[in-house]
Amino acid sequence: MYTRSVLKQGDIGIGVNKHQAYLNMFQQRGFIQTRNLQDGVYGPRTIQAVKEFQRYSSLSEDGVIGNATWDAIVNKIRELGIITNIPVADNNFFLSSGVTGISVFKMQEYLNEIAAENQCLRPVPVDGMYGPRTTTAVQMFQYLYDLNIDGVIGKATWDAIVNERNRITKSTQM
Repeated sequence: MYTRSVLKQGDIGIGVNKHQAYLNMFQQRGFIQTRNLQDGVYGPRTIQAVKEFQRYSSLSEDGVIGNATWDAIVNKIRELGIITNIPVADNNFFLSSGVTGISVFKMQEYLNEIAAENQCLRPVPVDGMYGPRTTTAVQMFQYLYDLNIDGVIGKATWDAIVNERNRITKSTQM
């Protein structure tokens, strides 16, 4: 699937916040030079760090987190065996009903990858729109993984989805 949505300069929220933290993990390991503020605001330092990671990953260096860059970042986390538990800069950073964009799109993709392995979950349309079916899938995921059941993708649910997706995809590659 392809989405035209991206994370770019001026964006604010949980998707930016989490990617700033992922990029800082790469900076700590020497893959890139620029250290980000983990404030959830996509500014000049985030653009520079993204460009450095894109160069490291042999991607087009545009400083924007689109589908290919998002996949490269999350796949590198999986490759390194990192289990994320990243705080967010603002408790108002979350995905919920009515939100649209690449963060929703990728969470829908990951929920579907998990659903392919866990028959208790139902797949959802991957359209980047956080509607009733996504809310229900998130609630079911939260129930199955012993999280607070609110249908919202906040810090704990985001990390649980990414970690479970990476666990599943890593085990299917072995």
